[in-house]
Amino acid sequence: MAPLPPPPLAASTPLLHGEFGSHPARGPRFALTLTPQALHIQRLRPKPEARPRGGLVPLAEVSGCCTLRSRSPSDSAAYFCVYTYPRGRRGGRRRVTRTFRADGAGTYEENRAEAQRWATVLTCLLRGLPLPGDGEITSHLLPRPPRLLLLVNPFGGRGLAWQWCKNHVLPMISEAGLSFNLIQTERQNHARELVQGLSLREWDGIVTVSGDGLLYEVLNGLLDRPDWEEAVKTPVGILPCGSGNALAGAVNHHGGV
Repeated sequence: MAPLPPPPLAASTPLLHGEFGSHPARGPRFALTLTPQALHIQRLRPKPEARPRGGLVPLAEVSGCCTLRSRSPSDSAAYFCVYTYPRGRRGGRRRVTRTFRADGAGTYEENRAEAQRWATVLTCLLRGLPLPGDGEITSHLLPRPPRLLLLVNPFGGRGLAWQWCKNHVLPMISEAGLSFNLIQTERQNHARELVQGLSLREWDGIVTVSGDGLLYEVLNGLLDRPDWEEAVKTPVGILPCGSGNALAGAVNHHGGV
């Protein structure tokens, strides 16, 4: 009989807690607490803040994380980097990188293991992966990165779609640790033809970076396949980089975004 899955965690349950330095090294020190819904940041030194600013980072605003090493061979610390996109006062989002210094141990290997432990748990939360009830947390908990096929119409958005993709979409996908292959469409119905002959088992999703027309081509390509009943179950996403983007707006509205 298969073991029962662990019960769901409460939103405020602390999963990890620890003290970190900042980057550069002479900056303040922080106490970090990771829960299923947020990263809590409290400044410890030089003195705790009476009203912490930016002390709560909802995971809904986090695109990904990574661990880094200093270029200086004498620096035994490891660095835990979190990529966030908080919403501004006018509703837009801007990229904010938070970098924390894991320096509690005497060797780089020990500090890197601690930084990697935080990165692994955060990545599991972002991807909806289960955490072990007890036992060691290592990067082996993570399966292979999801593989996406990106289809970009470089002429979309009055010729700006490729620029938006390069400056905004690709950095976020890399921050999230996703694997992807990018194809720029060259003519009308190019995406439809690609999807018709695609080996769908190699991909976890198809994402269009353009206006509504490219998404219609992908959906029609899936419906044209002999295995269309299974093919239409493939996750399909749209990143609006066209002129009107009415369909993407309708999807977001229906989803409550």
